[in-house]
Amino acid sequence: MESIPLIEQELKNRLKRLCPRLVLASQSPNRRLTLEECGVEVITRPQDIWEICGLTNPPDVVTVLSKQKMESYLSSKLFNPDIVAVAADTLVSLDGKLLGKPKDEKEARAMYSEMSGRWHDVFSGMSVYIPGRDGFVMVSDKSSVKFLDLSEEQIDWYISTGDYMGAAGGYRIQRSGYKLIERIDGSFSNVIGIPLERLAEVLES
Repeated sequence: MESIPLIEQELKNRLKRLCPRLVLASQSPNRRLTLEECGVEVITRPQDIWEICGLTNPPDVVTVLSKQKMESYLSSKLFNPDIVAVAADTLVSLDGKLLGKPKDEKEARAMYSEMSGRWHDVFSGMSVYIPGRDGFVMVSDKSSVKFLDLSEEQIDWYISTGDYMGAAGGYRIQRSGYKLIERIDGSFSNVIGIPLERLAEVLES
């Protein structure tokens, strides 16, 4: 891709109108920055949970992990019943194989070689608490991403940026990771880790 995809202004305005302020039950700076880009005031409340659920189907895994984060926040001393809260989790899947966060440069390099020229899926699960409603809503989304045929030089360059560290699938599309990508089918914000379209739908429902 020649440039970073943009979140539509209409969607940004919609979210700011629906939810000018929210609690993000996640430590992800990418989710926080994406919401702030929409004009939403974000209060970060990271939840320390064991990200283990015993499931293997990606949509189920991310939904359950977001549920665990939300339940942790709702039972914490910092829970504010008067503010919308969002918890999310994201996984990358290549031909059914889950790709987590590369532990080191060697693992990142192997991951890019495997993903080169191929499609992979990005799944995000999201739990949304809305004041005045019982419990919370759980949703998931899927985007498909095709990598370019990557040369060793391109892989070397991307590893040198350090963006692979702490990123599901080893890349961050909203930084320089877009340069590895040929095409996206589905939500761009879902690839970042927070499907804004689904969030707006939940808030409007």
